[in-house]
Amino acid sequence: MKTSPTTGRVTAVGAVLLVAAVTVAVAVSLRWAGDDPLRRQSVMLAASTTAFGSLVGWLVARWGRDRNAGTAVAAGLGATLLRIAPPLAALAWLGGPGRPLRDAGAGGVLVAFYLLLLAVDIVLHIMVRRDRSLRTTPKPVN
Repeated sequence: MKTSPTTGRVTAVGAVLLVAAVTVAVAVSLRWAGDDPLRRQSVMLAASTTAFGSLVGWLVARWGRDRNAGTAVAAGLGATLLRIAPPLAALAWLGGPGRPLRDAGAGGVLVAFYLLLLAVDIVLHIMVRRDRSLRTTPKPVN
């Protein structure tokens, strides 16, 4: 099934808004980090993992919207997995070789970035008009 121009435009606007949110978060966080190189690395780790997961998750969720209901559900579940996997992998890494970054506060920064981008994603999904072709109407019983 082809995607409509509106769907592509909404997908692009959502991606831009996610990038804008992470950009603002990076600017604020780098101000907080000051000259400490470990804190700056913590911000970059958080920004890269959460931005990647959120953008890929957004694109996969939008890809599934113009397809059948099963594909839409699968895309939503896949998007959730893609959104949460990179930050979880980063948190696991912080427990081992990334201990210096963890001690510099990378775990908290990572969670804050994830929650910010999750909130933006939720608002985007609420604001986007739903595709009516996926809705079914009950057939009248004779």
